[in-house]
Amino acid sequence: MTFRYFYLLFFLVSVQVQAYDFGDGSIKIPEGFEGPVTQNMGQGASAIAYTYPHDSNTGTLLQITTWNPGQSFPQMTNEELKSGSEQYLLQFLSGVQRKRDSFKKGEVEFIEVSGHPVAKIAWSGAIQGKEVHGIMYCLVYNSKIYSFHTQDFSSFKGKYTKLAVSAFESIELKR
Repeated sequence: MTFRYFYLLFFLVSVQVQAYDFGDGSIKIPEGFEGPVTQNMGQGASAIAYTYPHDSNTGTLLQITTWNPGQSFPQMTNEELKSGSEQYLLQFLSGVQRKRDSFKKGEVEFIEVSGHPVAKIAWSGAIQGKEVHGIMYCLVYNSKIYSFHTQDFSSFKGKYTKLAVSAFESIELKR
């Protein structure tokens, strides 16, 4: 009888979804992603990353970068939020582009996450001769700029980046 309770408890704990609260919202980290690893990047910027390990040196990235410019933004319309998120998205993406060979980017799309406009773009390139792909998002919210980014080797055919994309697009923002 004691073993039944142990197995029930083990099952309940093992299927729990890990959530990460990033201040203005919460994201459910997909099963298999390990972390977090945090980095203070200075000037109001910080990053938190999780990886789905493929081997001891590589894995799928799921990263949230927050930039707090330290000043309140004026009230913005949805169109202004879209324009700002697209502008910042392309700036963040340029940092990825500089570190990739054969870099190609798609068109910027707009989706809604928790009722707020988010810019989204897919990209591809190569790192040390290996094909990679990724998807990056940008959200302007509560006077902060958020970048959500996933990337992986193309040989995995999007299997793990789809998990990160689903997590990003299901973020619950605090009102």
